Amino acid sequence: MRRYDGIADEYAIFQKAHDDYYQIAQDALRRLLKPGSGPCLDVGCGGGRFLSVIADLGWRPVGVDESADQLRVARERLTGADLIRADATSLPFQDASIAAGISMFTHTDVDEFAKVIAEVVRVMRSGSPFVYVGNHPCFVGPVQENTDSGVPRLHPGYRRGGRVDSSGAPGVPGAGWRARLGSFVHLPLGSFVSAFAGLTIVRAEELDDGWEYPKTLALAFVKP
Repeated sequence: MRRYDGIADEYAIFQKAHDDYYQIAQDALRRLLKPGSGPCLDVGCGGGRFLSVIADLGWRPVGVDESADQLRVARERLTGADLIRADATSLPFQDASIAAGISMFTHTDVDEFAKVIAEVVRVMRSGSPFVYVGNHPCFVGPVQENTDSGVPRLHPGYRRGGRVDSSGAPGVPGAGWRARLGSFVHLPLGSFVSAFAGLTIVRAEELDDGWEYPKTLALAFVKP
């Protein structure tokens, strides 16, 4: 997440330019998280775009991110949220101290996504809801090339997980955000789903974002 230091304002502009796409994810989060009370953790909250949804649903938003620059943008966007700079693989919270959790578009940013989710499981109370929304591992990635038809063109290499150099990856448009970052993480679907061990899935949605193949996957869980 520290890769966003120095470019957090640029990323906020990027999100604004693609507001329709992120609004679909925001609507899914609102639908799947549902109203509640108590601290709701946003892991990898970035510039805080989704913290307002947490607050609107009655939860107390608590955002965690490694990027000080992203947290600065989040503070400007929403006052009243608890914002903490921390490594998501070592969350600064006691066991079973969090009432709910979300994470949005983070699995392509972190190198140890399973460890992040394990920490989420540790800090959440039994019965707590957790919502994850992110890029669809099967249709958005280094080897899934977008086309105007909405049907992705697939290239060899899907099963190779891990951090990917953006340069030369057929699934990375030259003017896209991943090209700007320089690298990102690819998780095949099996590794992605297995990362949520310790949580019970309640619902899975391949969001209708206007493309023939879905670009976004939304998952709702509960901690047993």
